[in-house]
Amino acid sequence: MDMRAILQIEFESRRKRNPRYSLRAFALSIGTNHGTLSQILRSQRRLTSRNIRQLGARIRLTDAQIRDACLAGHCDSIVSLIADPRFKADARWIAIMTGIPLDDVSVALHWLLHTRRIAMLDRRTWTLQS
Repeated sequence: MDMRAILQIEFESRRKRNPRYSLRAFALSIGTNHGTLSQILRSQRRLTSRNIRQLGARIRLTDAQIRDACLAGHCDSIVSLIADPRFKADARWIAIMTGIPLDDVSVALHWLLHTRRIAMLDRRTWTLQS
């Protein structure tokens, strides 16, 4: 599951216990700015691995859940980049364009291939699968 969904679920869970619980209070409890949190939840701000690790620890996710959220974020970044017309089928280029470390790009590419979200038709032609 991606970190945005996890944060949204956590926020809604807290709101169920207290209907007056605000986004500002949630942001304060996890140690981030309310504007930043709002942008993250509306997908207007990108979540980096560092953000995911910090926020995951603050809402008490396990190490495995944090790792999975980081992987999901990397995969989503790569998938959106593959759809870009400027795309180059090169892990180093992907790492530079996304800001994801090269090793993490490799792991995400392997996961995308394993789950069949992408297909590598040849060295330079990658396609998204439905």
